[in-house]
Amino acid sequence: MVSDTLKAVMQKEGVVAIVAQGKAFPHVVNTWHSYVSVGNDSFIVPVGGMHGMEEALNHDNRVLVTVGSKEVEGLHGMGTGFLLSGHAKMISDGEEYALMKKNYPWARAIMNITILNAIQTV
Repeated sequence: MVSDTLKAVMQKEGVVAIVAQGKAFPHVVNTWHSYVSVGNDSFIVPVGGMHGMEEALNHDNRVLVTVGSKEVEGLHGMGTGFLLSGHAKMISDGEEYALMKKNYPWARAIMNITILNAIQTV
C-alpha cells in the first residue's frame, strides 16, 4: 500500500495532518514526517498530547491523513502529496509502544494508522 513515492515523501521533512470525526466537528492534529515510522501499510506516530484526537477515535476510528513534499517528483513535476484514508487506534503499552518511547521519551502513547487507501494528489 505504501508506494516508493510515498516513502520518498516521508523521508523529507514536512507536516503530517491527521483528521478524525469528532462528535460535533472534525478534529485535526499535526506531526512531523520525521516522527512517523512507515510500515508497508501503516504509519506509527508518537503521541504526546492529542487527547482530543483520542476522544475522536473512540467515537469513530476512521482517519484522513495528508502528507507532501516539494522535493519529490510528482505527477506534474517537482512536488507531490498524498491523501491517505484508514483506521487509527491509540496504544499505550506493548513492544511497539516501548520501542517508540525509547526514541521519544515524551510519548504517552502511539497512534497506529492502518492505511486502506493512498491517492497521490499532485
